[in-house]
Amino acid sequence: MEKESFKCTILKRKHKTYSTLNLCVFERKPLQEIKKAILIFHYAEKIKSNLIIAISMLEVLETLDNAEISGGERLMEAYFNALIREVNIAINASKAQNFSKVRDKLEEASEQIKQHNYSNAIKLVSDAISLTTTNGSQAAEILKDKDLI
Repeated sequence: MEKESFKCTILKRKHKTYSTLNLCVFERKPLQEIKKAILIFHYAEKIKSNLIIAISMLEVLETLDNAEISGGERLMEAYFNALIREVNIAINASKAQNFSKVRDKLEEASEQIKQHNYSNAIKLVSDAISLTTTNGSQAAEILKDKDLI
């Protein structure tokens, strides 16, 4: 495991008392990279779990009879709105714009539900799962390289 999370750059400077003075300048970039990877990994796992739940709910929605469809669609709309808000938080917290593609897929899926195209909505949510998994995998690789997971 890497003991130091800072990169030290040695600068040689002339000094009045000493012929040269070595200064160590620390860079915070590696630490910021780890912090961003942790945030992306956290949100990717959280969002992926919710997307899997959304697929299960959509599969149930397909089986409802006409009297139940309206209420089921309202619940799905509320769930998707909450999930889109969570993705927006992930975008803002992690500064990872890849999550915006996930948000776009969820917005499209929400529109498909309103049009009663549940199979299209399921496909869009599946696409969102793939995008989220890719985001999480990239972050996980950074964390594995640092022996953090």
